[in-house]
Amino acid sequence: MDFRPASARRYLHFVGAPQSVFLLFAVSQGGALPAMRVVLCILLILPMLAVAAQKDEADKKEAKTGDAAYERALAYYEQKNYDACLTAVRPAIKDSGTKPELRILAAHCHTAKKNYSDAVYHLRAVAEETPDRPGLREDIIGLLFASGRFKEARKAGYSFIEDLKDADKPVPQQLSLLVARAELAYGNAAQALTLARDAKQSADNAVKYLGLITETRALIALANFDEADISLSYAESMRDSELHALLRANIAELQWAKNKFPEDKRADIVAQYEKITRSQNNELRNAAQKNIERVKMAKAHGGAGSAADRTSSSPATKAP
Repeated sequence: MDFRPASARRYLHFVGAPQSVFLLFAVSQGGALPAMRVVLCILLILPMLAVAAQKDEADKKEAKTGDAAYERALAYYEQKNYDACLTAVRPAIKDSGTKPELRILAAHCHTAKKNYSDAVYHLRAVAEETPDRPGLREDIIGLLFASGRFKEARKAGYSFIEDLKDADKPVPQQLSLLVARAELAYGNAAQALTLARDAKQSADNAVKYLGLITETRALIALANFDEADISLSYAESMRDSELHALLRANIAELQWAKNKFPEDKRADIVAQYEKITRSQNNELRNAAQKNIERVKMAKAHGGAGSAADRTSSSPATKAP
């Protein structure tokens, strides 16, 4: 997962939520839907968290935020010379303790180098000093998610939510969204659905859209295809995305499985996935191809073609 900072001259801040596609694999035993297990696999696409520059009031009160060490390190960062940036920022961090702008810059460098654990370390240090910094909780969960640490992301998310509630503070809907995604990655579709429905109420269209997509995935996992179709239609009205075609194919495949794999519908399911194989997105294209292989192997009297169909061989990361 890639965090791309804006051309900030001051305080870099992670914002946004990583998108992910959840591929659904129907595994039927006996051909009836109640016996069907739905295995959720996570295929990360569009692996980007938008990063923007923000100046909050706490930042403005910092006395030495424009010091030479920070500016020099930031210049290296903007040149994408992340090693030089880290070399420049380390002494400043040691001298200045946990000054947030220094640690956040280090976190960006480590993220660019895909050293997610180190990035989380720096952001957690910032959280200890400035726990109310906007977006900080979401950034930590996003990085944990990026590194495949779903269990830890889930635990951290609920801890943040509990802290906010204990302090009688509102829970940001972006935080609900990230925890919903962690729950879905962990296989807890019902809890993910509850959190996603909170997230989709957001006034931020990006969070609202991803809330709808997460709600759709959760509903598919719960075999509630009619409501999943409604949620997906709402998401489609907000923006265009090849992801929608994949989710619609997933719904069609699972409905096909519910009806015990009628042979006259097999070609239609394959055709839906074949459209996605023409995508410019490699992960989407590869996932669609794997789905096609599974559909072709599915037996008309129920069940996947082989034990291999019970799990995804696509580039996916499963929750522990």
